[in-house]
Amino acid sequence: MFIPPKRRRSETIRSRQGSTDSAIARPPATTGGIYLHSETFDSLDDVMLATPAPISRGESMAYPRNHSGIWSKIQWYIRQNSKAVIATTSFLAFILIVSSDILHDSNIGPGGSLRGKSIFHVGSISSFSGAARPGYFHPEDSQIGDHVFRFAAVTDLDQLSIVKDAKKPTFRSVLLPGTITYHPEKNIYDLEMEPTRELITHHNEAGRGAEFSELTIFNDRLLTFDDRTGEVFEVLNSQDGKSSFVVPRFVVTEGDGDTDKGMKWEWSTVKNGELYMGSMGKEYTRSDGSIANTNNLWVSILNSRGELRRIDWERQYTYVRKALGAQSPGYLIHEAINWSPYLKKWVFMPRRISSEKYDDVLDEKRGSNKVVLVDESFTSHEIITVNMKSTDGLHGFSSFAFVPGTGDKHVLALRSVEEDCAGDDLDVCKQRSYFVIFDITTGEVLMDEKLIDEPLKYEGVEFVNIYTIPPPPN
Repeated sequence: MFIPPKRRRSETIRSRQGSTDSAIARPPATTGGIYLHSETFDSLDDVMLATPAPISRGESMAYPRNHSGIWSKIQWYIRQNSKAVIATTSFLAFILIVSSDILHDSNIGPGGSLRGKSIFHVGSISSFSGAARPGYFHPEDSQIGDHVFRFAAVTDLDQLSIVKDAKKPTFRSVLLPGTITYHPEKNIYDLEMEPTRELITHHNEAGRGAEFSELTIFNDRLLTFDDRTGEVFEVLNSQDGKSSFVVPRFVVTEGDGDTDKGMKWEWSTVKNGELYMGSMGKEYTRSDGSIANTNNLWVSILNSRGELRRIDWERQYTYVRKALGAQSPGYLIHEAINWSPYLKKWVFMPRRISSEKYDDVLDEKRGSNKVVLVDESFTSHEIITVNMKSTDGLHGFSSFAFVPGTGDKHVLALRSVEEDCAGDDLDVCKQRSYFVIFDITTGEVLMDEKLIDEPLKYEGVEFVNIYTIPPPPN
C-alpha cells in the first residue's frame, strides 16, 4: 500500500512559488480501485507539478486503474492473482500430458508397424482392457539364429473343440510351436514342428468356444480370436514359459455393433499402430441365395488404448471380389488378410473363390491358390498365382505371416482342409492342415505344402517365441 509522505507536496510547491491561487482538489490515488488518500492543490499547475516522481517497484502504487491496453490489463490481472494462475496453468498442463496421444501411443516401427514396439515403460501400468502388466511377446525375439525363426499356430476345431466328459462346458484349442530355417544359397526353407500346448477356456456361445481363427502380436501382446463368441483373447505364459493359457480381453459383436451375435473373426493385422480385425467378407445368405445381412463385411479397429471403432468394408471386399471374377452370385471367403508396411499394400489370400452361388457342400472344394496385392486406396491390384504341386480344391489359405527380414515378400502360410464337414456330422468330418512358404510377389514356392502330423484344422499363425518367460508381476 502506498504511504503518503509526511509533508504534503502541495505545501512544498506553495512555499516555493508563493502561489495564492485557490485550492484545486486532486483525484484520489488508486490501487485496484481502492481509495488510499487525497490531496488538495491551489492551481492546475500544481496538479501537473505534483505528479509523483518514479519510485522503485517495491514502493510503487501497484497498478493504475487506467491501463493503456488489453495486454497491460492481462499483466495486471496475472500479477494480482499469480498463485491462482500458476495453479490453473499447472493443472491444465497435467491434463494435456496425461491425455496426449504421444504418451499413450507407441512409437511406430518400420513402415508404420507397431508390432516391434511396446507402448509401455518400466513401472508403467497397462491400460489395455485392464491387463495387469504390459505384453511381453516381442516380435524380434522370434529370431533365434541368422536365418532361424520361431512361430506358433493355433487351431479352430469347430464343434470338435468341446472337451468331452468335463464337469462343466470346457473347450480347447491346440497351440503348435515350431521353427523355420532359410537357406539363402538355395533360396529354400525347411520347417520343424515342436510339442503342442492346449489352450483351455469355459467361455462359449450356445455350446461352442475356443474356435480360434487367427494369431497376431499387437503391442507385444499375443492375441487370438474366437470366431464363435466374438471374443479377443490374450495368450499368456506360465512363469516358467513351459505352458500357455488364454484370458478374454474384449467381446465384439458383429456388424455395426448393435447386435447380440459375436463377430465371426477370421483375420487380423496391424496397420499404422492399430489392430484391424475382420470376418469372411461375404454376405450371410439364405438357401435361395438372397442376402440375410451384411454383418460380416464390417471391420473392427482397436487402438493401443483398447478403444474400438468400426468401419463398413463392403467397398474393399467388393473390389477384390471383382478382381477375381467372383461377382454376385459368386463369392469369396476370406480368412487370410494382412497389411504390409513394407510393400504398402493389402495382401489377400482367399480361402475360397467361386463364380457360383454359395453351397455349403460344394464350398469345401472351392479352395484358392491366388494372392491379390491391393494398394491402400483400393484402386489398383495385382494377382499372383502360387504354383504349389497340389491343385486339390479342398486346400485353401486360412492364415499367413510375413517372414521377418524379407521385406514382407516371403510368407509362412497355412492351408486348411474341411472334408465332409458340411453336415455337422462329427463322425465323418475330416480336418487337416499344411504349412507352405512362398514369395508373394512372384508366386515362387520356397517350401511346398507340408502336412501337420495331427489331423486338425489350424487357422492362425504368427512369428513369436512362445517359450518367452513372463516378467515378474508389478
